[in-house]
Amino acid sequence: MNSIEQQIKETLQQIPFSDNGGNVLDAEVVYSLELSGETANVMLVIGKEYQSIREETIKKIEAGLKTVDGISDVTMKVVGSKSEIETQQKQNAGANPAPPEQANYLQEYENVILIASGKGGVGKSTVAINLALALKEMGKKVSVLDADVYGPSIPIMLGKRNEPLQVVGQQVKPLNQYGIDFMSVGNMVKEDQALIWRGPMAHQVIQQMLRDAAWPGGDYMIIDLPPGTGDVQLSVAQMTEATGAVIVCTPQDVALLDARKAIAMFNKVNIPVLGMIENMSAFVCPKCGAETPIFAKGGTERESTDQNIAYIGGIPIEMDIRLGSDNGDPIVHASPNSASAKVFKEIAVRLDQIVTEAN
Repeated sequence: MNSIEQQIKETLQQIPFSDNGGNVLDAEVVYSLELSGETANVMLVIGKEYQSIREETIKKIEAGLKTVDGISDVTMKVVGSKSEIETQQKQNAGANPAPPEQANYLQEYENVILIASGKGGVGKSTVAINLALALKEMGKKVSVLDADVYGPSIPIMLGKRNEPLQVVGQQVKPLNQYGIDFMSVGNMVKEDQALIWRGPMAHQVIQQMLRDAAWPGGDYMIIDLPPGTGDVQLSVAQMTEATGAVIVCTPQDVALLDARKAIAMFNKVNIPVLGMIENMSAFVCPKCGAETPIFAKGGTERESTDQNIAYIGGIPIEMDIRLGSDNGDPIVHASPNSASAKVFKEIAVRLDQIVTEAN
C-alpha cells in the first residue's frame, strides 16, 4: 500500500484548479498540510481571481482528503495570498521577530560540517551519525542536527524514536545519546505524522532548530542534509557559516551524476567541498569476507580526482552497519573494533586533518 504521503499527493493531484488543466497541488493552492493523528490541518492560498471556485475547491479538497486512509477529519484555513501568511507569522513573532535570513547561527561550534548527497538512498544519514561518533571517539565534542525535515532518520539510528524534545525556559533542549547532543524534526512530530511543506515552511523549521535550541557548542556540528539541492540546503547555507561540505555517494554513474549537481550547488553558495565518501563500495560476505562490487567500485574516487576534491574513504556494504542503524546502536558505538567501525574512524581522522589544514 502506498504511504499516506503518497496517497495525499495523488488525491490532491486529482482535484482540478483553473481552466488550464492544472490541479490544486501544482497550482500551489495547498500551502501546507500537517497531520495530527487522524486530522489533516491544511493551509490554502486562493487568490481573489479564483473567488468563483473558492468554495467548490475547498469542499473538493476536504472530501478528497477524507478518502485517504488514516484521515477522518480536516481543518482548513484559507488566505488570499502567501503574503498574508508571512504577515501573520511576523505578527505572531511579536516582540521577538525572527532574525534576517542572512544569519550566522551555530557560532558556538568551531566547525560546522554539512553531510550531503545528490540523491537519496546512498546511506548519507548512516555515514553522518557514524562519522559523528568516530569524531567523538577522537576526543572531539560533537553535536548532530538532522536537517532532513521530510525524512528524518537520526532518531531511529540513535535509538531515540518517539522521544519528544523538552523546552527549558525559552529554548529547546537537544536530546543526548552516546555522548552526542542532537536534534531532529523526527522528535518534534509523531512518526506517522505526514509533513507536506512548501519551501518557506521548511525554512522556518530549520531556523527554529538553529536559533531556538540550547546547543552546547563544541568542536563539530554535523548537519545531515536532505538529498538533492533544494530549499533546506539553501536555508542552511544562508543561516550558518559552514566550514564545508562532505559529499556521500555510491560508485555507480547515476549516483555520480547527482553528486556533481550537489558539488555545483555548494560552489555557487561559496561553501567549500572538503571531500567525497564512497558508501556501499563493495559487499563484504559475512561468511568468507570476500568483496563483491555490487554497485561497482572506485567511481567516487575517480570523480573526486576529476573534481580536484579530496577522497576521504570508502565504506563497504556490511550487514552489521545496516543492523546498527535499524537497531538504534550505530556500528561505531556497537562494535568499535569491527572492520567497518575502523573504516569510519579512518575517515574521521582524514576529515579532521582536512579541516585543520583548511582552518
